[in-house]
Amino acid sequence: MVGTGLFSTDASLSWKELLAETARNLSVDNAELEAKWIIEEVSGITGQGDYLEKAKPIQLDRLNRLIERRLTGEPLQYVLGRWQFRELDMFVDKRVLIPRPETEVLVGYVIEECRNKKVEFETQMDLNVADLGCGSGAIGLSIAAEVEGVSVWCSDISEEAVSVTRANLAGLGMAGQKVSISQGFWFDALPEELLGKFDVIVSNPPYIGNEEELPLEVSEWEPSSSLRAGPLGTENLSFLLRKSIEWLASDGTLFLELSPMQADEMAQEARYLGYREVKLRLDLAEKERVLVAKKPL
Repeated sequence: MVGTGLFSTDASLSWKELLAETARNLSVDNAELEAKWIIEEVSGITGQGDYLEKAKPIQLDRLNRLIERRLTGEPLQYVLGRWQFRELDMFVDKRVLIPRPETEVLVGYVIEECRNKKVEFETQMDLNVADLGCGSGAIGLSIAAEVEGVSVWCSDISEEAVSVTRANLAGLGMAGQKVSISQGFWFDALPEELLGKFDVIVSNPPYIGNEEELPLEVSEWEPSSSLRAGPLGTENLSFLLRKSIEWLASDGTLFLELSPMQADEMAQEARYLGYREVKLRLDLAEKERVLVAKKPL
């Protein structure tokens, strides 16, 4: 073992020994859990696998590289190159935001709404769903994977983000056949013939103000354009509230993820614009995280 705490590729070490030593060297919260994830990624061992097996030199080399990246402050999700989001194992890298538990909750609300609409409409036709600012595709692809009878359009202004969504779509299987992905500014990326025909529009847009402080692991690694909206932080939310009116079907529903500090202001704006049944839904921490609103009459 070299002096930096990393491992010599000539070492004869079991995964159990490597797990303990990796946890000791990681200067992060939840070091033991992170070490387990890193070891599982390198070794391929899952659950109660054989941790007494010796690591190969090529595996030790990769383990060293992953630990070094994590010690620089790079988020674990980028180090691993993937992250679990609901039922999907998502490919993620620094081109896109890391999918978060708050957004899993948002998707849960959307899926509930889609299923209710299918029952209410008693239709065999697909529901049209738009995921705007799709990033990794976590929202739209989860909806496609978990709901039968939907057609999903994912769009993002970032060509790099669209590339990541396409990579994740490739692993979706049959459900991927009902997903379309395009690059462009919000609604500009959607087909004009779908104007006024979306049953659901959902977005987790940038909603952080330019001067708002963020943890270093977020501000130094995740794409700023996916985080910061402008001086107020509500610029994208206001735009989506106004513009969605044109694109929603007559009984369509808009879902927006936002900061709890913006919730009341945005709900008030939605009501001012004529939206019906405006609600603020809670995240796992019981904070108002999701704005839900029906298209104005």
